[in-house]
Amino acid sequence: MNKKHFPARSIDSYFVRNTIGLSSTEFFWGLAMPVLFESAFLQIFLKQIGASNRTVGLVPSILATGIMLFSIVSAWLTSHLIHKRRAVILAHIASSIPFMLFGIALPFIPSSHRIGIFISAYVMFAFAMGITLPLWQNFIVKIFSPGNTLKANSIMMTSQIFARLIGSFFIFKSVEKYSFSIESASFIFITVGIMFFSGSFFFLVVHEPSGDITDARLKHHNLKTLTAAAGHIFRNKNYLRYLAGTTESFATVAVLSFYANYAVEFKGIPKEIAAGLFVACIYTAGVLTNILLGWLNIFVLKTKFLIARGAAVTGTVILIFSNTLPYFLLVSFILGISRAVNQSANAPAVKLLSGLDDATDYFAISAIIIFPLSFSIPVVSGIIIDALSTHGSFSYITVFITLAALQTAGLIFTIFTDFKPEFNKDDKA
Repeated sequence: MNKKHFPARSIDSYFVRNTIGLSSTEFFWGLAMPVLFESAFLQIFLKQIGASNRTVGLVPSILATGIMLFSIVSAWLTSHLIHKRRAVILAHIASSIPFMLFGIALPFIPSSHRIGIFISAYVMFAFAMGITLPLWQNFIVKIFSPGNTLKANSIMMTSQIFARLIGSFFIFKSVEKYSFSIESASFIFITVGIMFFSGSFFFLVVHEPSGDITDARLKHHNLKTLTAAAGHIFRNKNYLRYLAGTTESFATVAVLSFYANYAVEFKGIPKEIAAGLFVACIYTAGVLTNILLGWLNIFVLKTKFLIARGAAVTGTVILIFSNTLPYFLLVSFILGISRAVNQSANAPAVKLLSGLDDATDYFAISAIIIFPLSFSIPVVSGIIIDALSTHGSFSYITVFITLAALQTAGLIFTIFTDFKPEFNKDDKA
């Protein structure tokens, strides 16, 4: 009896299934993200347990360090894998553990040790995220066709941001009722770990296409292959201009790392408003931005980034002159536009500008190249605020003006980046 041979299903035929799987993961992670990423809650919590502005600024720098160092580990461990789904799941699970344990331990930690143990938990989390991010980014661009990648990314990020919005209101109500008590903070951190852990398993829904098994793919990436990838990046001047444009993104992270404490300390904004509603406005902007620029795919990729960079500059300039709650909510919304574009469009942009079929090394090496910016901008901002603390609000204003200048530089580099590059065979080797 002859067997019938059916043509392989195209990658686009799994679009709905894969989008549902990824979006479900991002929804669970999104519920917890307002606590850890660009978090008004976190900066106020750290101040509450006695942290300095230098420590507050160190948090995003720790994350940048973890991503830089362990992106290389991620590339070495996973670039050769034909199927990456299992590795993606394990990496996401590992990221859930540090803050689940921190939340459980928090009520029993002496007050003098809370900052140190929190930093230790964040370091472990940053290392886990360093392994997770390049692997995850390359996974999502490989399970969709190039024409559907940005659309899928936007749907996925909309799901995540909508969940962040829900999470931010949960934080608002929690802080409103319990203030920043250790017990309530413990419950929040435990919930973060549970949400991360639970969401990791939705990757099991995703269909991962079979790849061609070649000797090159089966070899672990090592120092030689990573050095070759670095050489490819430094020959790609257009991609280097794109990386320089990401200066805006790190400056915006620094703004978001300090503006809630600025609003609370000098503008009379209640802590629960800053910890909850500021973030809610950021995520509302994120949902609308992803619908318009992602689902509806308004504007080309370059225009999307120009909108992101321009919004960042505008939001920070308004922040400098803000005195009342409506202005801070407006700033949050405008900065949310920038963050939404950067988060959803970065992976497709790297893939496009690399000119490579597998961009894992580009994600990994790029994290090293931009590390001086991703680390120094937030932490130096905190150092400046502490150094000028005797001058009151002027310390924050000085930092915000400096960050606006860096955002403007990022906008200029983006203007000169070509998002329709042509590649020859040598470029793609």
